[in-house]
Amino acid sequence: MNAEKSPEMPRSQIVYGEIVYWVTIVACIICMVGPVISVANPENNKLNPFKLFEAIFQGKSAETVWQEVGGGFPGGHFYLKHLTYGDGFTQFGLALGCSVAVWGLLAAAFAYARKKTYLYMGLAIWVSALIVLSMTGIVGMH
Repeated sequence: MNAEKSPEMPRSQIVYGEIVYWVTIVACIICMVGPVISVANPENNKLNPFKLFEAIFQGKSAETVWQEVGGGFPGGHFYLKHLTYGDGFTQFGLALGCSVAVWGLLAAAFAYARKKTYLYMGLAIWVSALIVLSMTGIVGMH
């Protein structure tokens, strides 16, 4: 191999990288817009942002903050019912950013299937399933 020609990247790795890159960018934009919506319209939130920030800056625990500001924790993935709320929109962006590996792995699995590399395709689907099970709370490590 000569120094002028760089090695060719496998298609599955390019697909994975592009998906992770762009979904992360979208998640970051959502996470920047959500707080602006929250502060601009405090009534349209699950938690009043001014009371929330005050409680956080006072160093209160998460349980105390939820109890005082929101009347208790509404449960995991509460934002799905409140996507039009500023804090629900922000939480969606966080969840999207945390799930970015799933989307990249599924796209990579498709690329592996097209190349008939079934072992890697299976491993990509397996890891995607583990991430989804962990995100939903079905599998935990505590």
